[in-house]
Amino acid sequence: MKNRIHFIAIISFLTLIIISPEMIAQSTAKKLNYSKHPYWIEMMNDPKANYFETIKAYEQFWQNKKLPLEEDDVIGQTKKEPTKKNFLSKWFKSKEEREEEEIRKYSFDIKKFKHWKLKVMPFVQEDGSILDADERLKLWQNQQH
Repeated sequence: MKNRIHFIAIISFLTLIIISPEMIAQSTAKKLNYSKHPYWIEMMNDPKANYFETIKAYEQFWQNKKLPLEEDDVIGQTKKEPTKKNFLSKWFKSKEEREEEEIRKYSFDIKKFKHWKLKVMPFVQEDGSILDADERLKLWQNQQH
């Protein structure tokens, strides 16, 4: 009985050792689906994010979606004229309205993304890494001398 328990324990341990690295490799190699989730927002706020990967995430997210209308300088005002709604449409939204409302929440993030792109462009390296604040300061100091 004890031998059988030891045998099962050894087999379980060996199986765990063999399967664990494969599971770890799969979890680290897991590709992000940029078209389903706006990872580009998180990436643009991450100072260690790769510039080219962030651009790729943005483009893939908006690939099959209609970009929202840009906001004017006054927050909350859009360039679109409000449409008159009948009684039922005030209570129930069409599929297009629901999709537009979902997309509209990214208006400000798109504006931030465009600004981020312009701001970091001079500091993008060939591999897509972006110089951090200390490296930018060193670069500026070297240019001053």
